[in-house]
Amino acid sequence: TLVTLGGCPINERAEMYALTPEQVPGVCACTIYNGTAVPTAASPVLGPKSSSYMCTGKRMQSATTWLGICGGFMMVLLMGRDFRGAILIGIVFVTVVSWIPGHEATYLGTTSQIPGGEERMDYFRQVVSLPNVARTTLVWDWSAFNKADLWAALLTFLYLNFLDTTGTLFSMATFMNRSLPGFINERTKEFPRQTAAFCVDAIAIIISAMVGISPMTVYIESATGIREGGRTGLTALTVSFWFFVALFFTPIIASIPPFATGPALVLVGALMIENLLDINWADVNQAIPAFLTIALIPMTYSIAYGIIAGLGTYIGLYLCFLIYDLTLAALGWSDRTVKEVLADATPDAFISEEDLHMH
Repeated sequence: TLVTLGGCPINERAEMYALTPEQVPGVCACTIYNGTAVPTAASPVLGPKSSSYMCTGKRMQSATTWLGICGGFMMVLLMGRDFRGAILIGIVFVTVVSWIPGHEATYLGTTSQIPGGEERMDYFRQVVSLPNVARTTLVWDWSAFNKADLWAALLTFLYLNFLDTTGTLFSMATFMNRSLPGFINERTKEFPRQTAAFCVDAIAIIISAMVGISPMTVYIESATGIREGGRTGLTALTVSFWFFVALFFTPIIASIPPFATGPALVLVGALMIENLLDINWADVNQAIPAFLTIALIPMTYSIAYGIIAGLGTYIGLYLCFLIYDLTLAALGWSDRTVKEVLADATPDAFISEEDLHMH
C-alpha cells in the first residue's frame, strides 16, 4: 500500500532491472544518470526498468502519500458519523486535488511524483472516448489446443475464477448475514438464489472472454455497497448503469489516482475483518487453515492462492485426524466406535435435518 500511495519521493527511488545469468558474466557495474541506468564498459546492456523500486532514503515524505492518508482519514470520519457515500466522497476529494496541476501531489502533468504524468495529462484532456473492442471481439485462435501449456493455462484460470467467485460471494453473503440474521442457512451454508448468482457470474466471464477483456466477475469491493444499504438486484443494476456511462468517459475514469482508491481498499479490508469472529480459534482444524488463508492472500496478491492454502490445509488436517480417530476406534483404544467416529466427522451439510437434531 505504501508503494501504491507513492510513499517514497521520486528522487529517492532506486530503479530495478532484471538480468539473466547469461547477461551478467561478472559484476554488473552501472551508473545512474537522470533516473536511467547507464551501463559501463564492464556491464551488459540493460533492458527497460521495472515498475518496482527500492527506496534509498526518506519515506512517508511524499506529497501523494499524505494526500492519500488525508483521503482515507476523511473516509473514516464520515463513516464514523454514518454519512452516505463516505468512501466515494473521500475518493472524489483526493481525485479533484490530484487533478490540480503544479504541485507535488498532482497525478497529472510534469510535477507528478508518479512517472507518466505528462502522458496522463494528454489522455485526460480528451475527456470523452468511444469504446471500441473491434480488435479483440471474437478474435480467436484454436491452433494451440494441442499444446499442454494452453490446457495448463485454462485449468489455472478455471480454478482461479472458481475460487475467487465462490470466496467473494460467500464473503459478501456472510457480511450481509450480520445485517440480516438468517440470510445464510447455518446448516448448509447456502444463501438465497446463490445458483442464479453463480450463473450470472459465469455468463459474465464467458462474455468478457469473447470480447477479449479480463474476466467480469464479483469483487470484494462489493462490501462497501452492502454497508451503504444495498440489499437487492436494483443495487447491481444501478452500478452497471454507471459502469456503462463510464465507458464513454474513460480518460476521466483512468485519471483517478491509485492513492485515491488505495485507502478505500484498506477500509474494505477493515470491514471484512469482522468475519474473523465466526472462526473458532480454539479449534486448530479451523484456526490454522484460517490463518494461512488470511496471511497468504496479501502475501501472494491473490485470493485464490490463499483459499487454496487454507482449503488444502483443512483437508489434510481433517483426513489425518479422521485416520487417527478411526485407528484408535478400530483398536478399541477409544470411547467411540468406528461408526460414531464417522458420524462425528460427517459435515452438517450432508446430514438430514432429523438426524442433525438427534445428533
